[in-house]
Amino acid sequence: MRKDGPVSTRIHAIQWRDDGLVVVKLADGRITAEADLTGLAGMLELFSVVEYRPWHRRLIFKFRDGYGFDCELGTARVPSPIRGRPVVYLDQNQWSSLSKALFAPQRIPDSERLAAVRLLMMAEAGEVILPLSSAHLSETGAWSNDVGRAELARTLLAGSRGWQMRDALEVRADEFRHCLAELAVIDVAPRAPVITLEPYAALDSSVRGDDESASLPDGLPEAWKFGYLSILSNTVYVACLLDREPTPRGSLAGWLARVQQFSSWLDGEQHRSKSDRRKAARLFSAADATTEIATAAAEIGATPAQVTKWFAGAWDQMSLGSPATTLFRSVMVDKMLAGARWEENDLTDLMYLCTAAAYCDHVVGERRTIGLLRQSVRRLASPVQLHTNLVAVVNALRPPDEWSDSGSRTVRHHDQAR
Repeated sequence: MRKDGPVSTRIHAIQWRDDGLVVVKLADGRITAEADLTGLAGMLELFSVVEYRPWHRRLIFKFRDGYGFDCELGTARVPSPIRGRPVVYLDQNQWSSLSKALFAPQRIPDSERLAAVRLLMMAEAGEVILPLSSAHLSETGAWSNDVGRAELARTLLAGSRGWQMRDALEVRADEFRHCLAELAVIDVAPRAPVITLEPYAALDSSVRGDDESASLPDGLPEAWKFGYLSILSNTVYVACLLDREPTPRGSLAGWLARVQQFSSWLDGEQHRSKSDRRKAARLFSAADATTEIATAAAEIGATPAQVTKWFAGAWDQMSLGSPATTLFRSVMVDKMLAGARWEENDLTDLMYLCTAAAYCDHVVGERRTIGLLRQSVRRLASPVQLHTNLVAVVNALRPPDEWSDSGSRTVRHHDQAR
């Protein structure tokens, strides 16, 4: 329907209901209903209703137990309406703390529980943005089917409200394309927003497919395509997180063995200067990104000579001109020089936390990784604030003397789900 059409024909809301019907509510109060032919109903079996309010840009999920949550929706023109709000990226362990604060408060200290409730209240009020990432989807989806996983999934969905951090590999690819394009004077599309409401942004392109070729239901205007895909993508995230069958995670054993072997060799080269060992570690990280760089060059039409020129001039510099890739390389090199042992989850932790540190205002993670990241943030003078607990980030967002004592809305909502 056209937004500027007669009021009587404007759609106020579209509902997918648990009785298998799609209900359309018009602005003049009329209601029409027909059988759901979109396939959404099968993905939403835990909900009594899912409601799309196009002019409010909201998607509302209501569970059968009465609890619900909202998702913000962007537009094709403005897919990332941050509007000055602070963006806070939470590592998986911090989302677990939020979940415990609501569903098992006895398992965390009172100060952390109170901070968790404050942060969720701010997110639900639209005062801060807590983006979801594919790391969250993967780690939560891999849990076995138990109550804790369902509680964590509900917390993630309610806190993120549809906001996502673009897949870390997609961000790196975009950064490589723009660095090469700048040197080769090639016109490329503007950088995609990293913190966004764009459909499927948290998934890499091999998983989400091509939005340009996505088909629309018969009779749906092209102008509604972004909204339609936004509904689908949020529904996919909900289905993945609440699926009763855990999703197996891929193995990073090959990467781990390669990195550990090089780190062990570098640790044995103590007779070399620290500067030489740092250069060797940077070269290793460059070799690790060879395929990504070559792919980016091919996508924009950069020549091998131009890639070589960029590499020679940039890779040994403090900054590559690409925030996330620069931080990742810096942290990876510091970890190698420290002779620390590598673990399989290190790649995911470093990739996503470095991307978050490059594009978010605050990052909260576990002490070991945040400690490593702090060295690079100081060295590169990055503006991000790093924290190791929820109390610290909430105090940075809103000092204790500004805290309200009314935590009842968030607590009531989640108490209903227990």
